[in-house]
Amino acid sequence: MERTLRSKVQNLLHGVDRQSRVSLTVHLILASLIVINVICVILDTVHELAEQFFILFLVIELICTAIFTVEYVLRVWSAPDNPEFSGKWGRLRYMLRPMAMVDLIAILPVFLLFFTSIDLRFIRIVRLLRLLKFTRYSTGLELMLMVFRQQMGIFGAASAALACMLVFSAGAIYLAEHEAQPDAFGNLPSALYWSVITLATVGYGDVVPITALGKIIASLISLTGIGIVAVPAGILASAFSSELRRREEAYRQQAAHQLSGKRLTEAVRKRLRSHQDELGISDEQAQSIISDIRDIHHNHEDDLLSCPHCHKPLRFEVSEPGE
Repeated sequence: MERTLRSKVQNLLHGVDRQSRVSLTVHLILASLIVINVICVILDTVHELAEQFFILFLVIELICTAIFTVEYVLRVWSAPDNPEFSGKWGRLRYMLRPMAMVDLIAILPVFLLFFTSIDLRFIRIVRLLRLLKFTRYSTGLELMLMVFRQQMGIFGAASAALACMLVFSAGAIYLAEHEAQPDAFGNLPSALYWSVITLATVGYGDVVPITALGKIIASLISLTGIGIVAVPAGILASAFSSELRRREEAYRQQAAHQLSGKRLTEAVRKRLRSHQDELGISDEQAQSIISDIRDIHHNHEDDLLSCPHCHKPLRFEVSEPGE
């Protein structure tokens, strides 16, 4: 009985089952609490609102922390029912997962406030990390994190090139401007700050070169910054597009297998819906893919009932017994 209950809890908290009203309700409540809590944390930093609604903010914080604590305990307790975390140290392996660490960080600030004398402002900022829990309930955020993990090597190379460019540009502008503007470019850290702002194409305008060589270097750095910023954006867009195509193709294969020689019954619809939710395919994409597959099957059946040479319909005559 205990294992059955634990398995149900694991399945309930693992992902959203759109066919289950209980699953939808639980995940909707958890997602809503994350948003409400983060809004309260932001408003709590406004001194007037913090004094006026102190009791309200405190009650909301305690309720959210209690629910998130129960959620974390249930996730750790039910982890062994996931084959990935089975075995003696299954719960510990689950607790060391990034999302499990996020769940733990989401509840720690309040306990730190009760048992330590840590700065309250630090507690407020740490509580904002609860927003990371929202990635469990957002397919788009989940897809973004997956793409970042897949492209980590490429982003690392782009980051290394950016770091080199920052150091070189800081050194160049330091040599060109440190004598003319000792307050703004008197050392490399100050020049590095200017280099970051310029390469990021933000350009606050509070520090600008005044020498001819400095202006030339600044112009080159600004033009280079456009390309450096565009490279990660292009990599990210391409990776997103590839991942979406991969998911659509995976759903297409699953749908073709489910619809092969079968009618679109309610059981088939549920299985396709499960695959759709798992892959993060929208309803419009799923409907378009299913329509294409059914059209292909229909055309294939028409081809089988026509002459392959003249494409005229084949006629079948049923002979009487004994003829």
